[in-house]
Amino acid sequence: MNIKKIAKVSLFSALTLLVTGCSPSADSSHSFTFDIANSTVNHNLSSGSGMVVNNGKIMVVGDDSPWLFSVNNDFKINKKTLIEHFSVNEQNRINYKIKPDFESMTMVNYLNKPYYLVMGSGSKAVLREQAYLMPVNGGENQKLSLSNLYAQLHKVANFTQQEKINIEGIASTGNEIFIFNRGNEGKNAIFTMDKNELMSYLEGKTQALPSLKVYQVQLPKINGVQACFSGADYWKDADSMLFTASVEGNNNSSISDGAIQGSFVGVLPLKALANKSSIDLTGYNTKELKNNGKAIITKAESIAIETQTNKKASGYIVSDNDNGTSQFFTFTIDK
Repeated sequence: MNIKKIAKVSLFSALTLLVTGCSPSADSSHSFTFDIANSTVNHNLSSGSGMVVNNGKIMVVGDDSPWLFSVNNDFKINKKTLIEHFSVNEQNRINYKIKPDFESMTMVNYLNKPYYLVMGSGSKAVLREQAYLMPVNGGENQKLSLSNLYAQLHKVANFTQQEKINIEGIASTGNEIFIFNRGNEGKNAIFTMDKNELMSYLEGKTQALPSLKVYQVQLPKINGVQACFSGADYWKDADSMLFTASVEGNNNSSISDGAIQGSFVGVLPLKALANKSSIDLTGYNTKELKNNGKAIITKAESIAIETQTNKKASGYIVSDNDNGTSQFFTFTIDK
């Protein structure tokens, strides 16, 4: 698909909060406009799933690739850095049975140094429960186990034994980490925790996460199928999370995805989470990606902000359409 310009859509609705044991409360209405444009497919970067922008550099990971990619504004690869050695096939993709499933990434400053934090989804025990701290300025990568963390997330979210963790988005506010669970075999949920506490926990320096909180989330539906979180980034100037969510098949499996039905972009002001345990985002600042009223059939996997004010943000969206390529878009959102 070659889209040079996609029409502006209005994002306008009221927030409805579903709070366990409490009456719903409504925040004031907000009006947003959202522009998405410049669809570009990169055939040499497979399955783009996590993305950040750092000082103008677009950094991308794929769920079946052993590299961290730096791409330019035309979405062509400038450089790639090995995360860890994995055997790849003739398409430079890691075979499904052994792929680490890098679905999310963010930047963190830890011990006064900047790192890219790349995380596996957790959808398979051990294999996909690994994280990598990659020094932004070069140096040796540090591999960290996520097994204990994901067990904690599973427990605090009250998932059943049949429900699974499937982490697809992570974002850092600087002091706090937000982790987004894709609800295809569990529930859509947002986990929050202190950043330094999390890093100490992952390094085995501490054994508990006293700051850990969870928010159960309802998202919009397409053809009766609820969207599932797929990516996020922190809009600092507006103190909000931008997030992507997508719909494929019936969302009952992390193995057999099913046909892609479409995607959403949404805005979540962090103040909306105050004193809440669950939140309904089906009608609040979420909008299906469309072109002239017709759904764009793409599986948006991550969103990254390049420039921002408290009223406007622009950046990039990457999609993994399950065909070994990555589809990039530019976006602008105004409020």
